[in-house]
Amino acid sequence: MITKDAKNIFIADDSVFFRTKLSDIFVEAGHNVRFARDGREVINELKINSSGIDLLILDLQMPDIDGFGVLKWISDNGQKGKFPVLAVTGVYEPGDVMDRLKALGAAGLVTKGFTPEQILFRVNRILYPSKQADGVPRTRVPVSIPADFSVGEVTRTGYLLNISETGAFLHTKAELLIGTRLTLKFSLSGIERVLELKGAVKWTTGEAASKTLFGGAGIMFTSLAPEDQESLKEFVASEIKRLGLDA
Repeated sequence: MITKDAKNIFIADDSVFFRTKLSDIFVEAGHNVRFARDGREVINELKINSSGIDLLILDLQMPDIDGFGVLKWISDNGQKGKFPVLAVTGVYEPGDVMDRLKALGAAGLVTKGFTPEQILFRVNRILYPSKQADGVPRTRVPVSIPADFSVGEVTRTGYLLNISETGAFLHTKAELLIGTRLTLKFSLSGIERVLELKGAVKWTTGEAASKTLFGGAGIMFTSLAPEDQESLKEFVASEIKRLGLDA
């Protein structure tokens, strides 16, 4: 989950706590970050230069000019579509404002109750849309699930940070080489039995694995029992609905 293709993320939030929280997550994942403290500061920055922005993270509740006001200014001043905007809220429910946000050009909405895995997952979907279409069609969902993984006779414990019907990202400080075959054991919410899946390492974050919250390896499942495949399908579908990832 650490990118080698760093993007420029502009965070607009009047809360120092949330600006710092978001910055720590994105910098840890390899991105570049800059800030605005309110809507007027965002607009002033956009007037100067909007070409260096790959993503605007926009709090909807800010003094003077709120997030809706910023989106309206973007739309009214020829900036709509130049960069994606992900709205953030601690007040609104997605169902109450999504139509309004979409009409103003926002790419999506997340609540401030996000985990690092959830916000990074949403951001990566926006920043790297072409990667969503590579290979076998799949939809990943962010998770934080402890998982035992065995390579030969050695068993260790890591965490799954996202999962789909065809693969997962395994956070671990252990060095895993591309092509390594392993067995994963983990449980999913709402499913009583333990899943045991065989997989292969498709990519790794290399040396960064031991230094960051997001180091590890991308795993492709190579062998699934029918009941495990069905369990994964049901779990992914339920998480997409619960997290509003189909919005």
